[in-house]
Amino acid sequence: MPIRKPVPAVLPWLTALAAAPAVLMVAAVAATRFGGVDLSVSYDLLTWTVARMLGWIGLAGALVAMVLALRDIRGRGLYALAALVLAGATVAGFVERQGRDAAPTPRDVATNVEEPPAFSRSVAALHRGSIPAACDAVVAIPSQVLAQQATSALVDAGFVVTRATTFEVEAVHEGAWFGFVTDAVVRIRPGRTDIRVAARDPRPDGGATCRLAARIAGELAAAR
Repeated sequence: MPIRKPVPAVLPWLTALAAAPAVLMVAAVAATRFGGVDLSVSYDLLTWTVARMLGWIGLAGALVAMVLALRDIRGRGLYALAALVLAGATVAGFVERQGRDAAPTPRDVATNVEEPPAFSRSVAALHRGSIPAACDAVVAIPSQVLAQQATSALVDAGFVVTRATTFEVEAVHEGAWFGFVTDAVVRIRPGRTDIRVAARDPRPDGGATCRLAARIAGELAAAR
């Protein structure tokens, strides 16, 4: 029987290094959601500075692990493969999100930019000075929906309704990871129903505001 070469002590460490960014990001999310840590620390520093840097370092370490594994694929290959998958996925995720954030996507969108739906006074104060823009493929509903339909559409789109009248329904959405908050209002008029969605945070959102508006529009269209 061939004698299997011992696994170099550095291989498990290289694999752990590749996993470190993911572990740090999970910790950053937990610190934000349950520890009240400010986004400038958890998101800007820990995620987009430290974890992203660790991702590239982990990828370099994964390549070293691959070289070491060439001497004994059967005994060392699993460590190298795990390191490469973890580090590759992390770097790819950061690069993809960075590309989306670089695109000029609006954080305040409406289906009627000339006469956008208005938020309630307290919510409008959070978006003072913001000018709504249009999103591709997000259009007004060419009919007057019921307030109950607008409420259901917002709930199905992941929002929590905070105010509902016969002609306006307002809601709020909280992101699953870092809890970024987005406001939405549906305005109901004879022959037309308009939507406005606005993110509270000034950071690039990678098109999330437009996607939320499209989700609401899709739910409203399906309810007609």
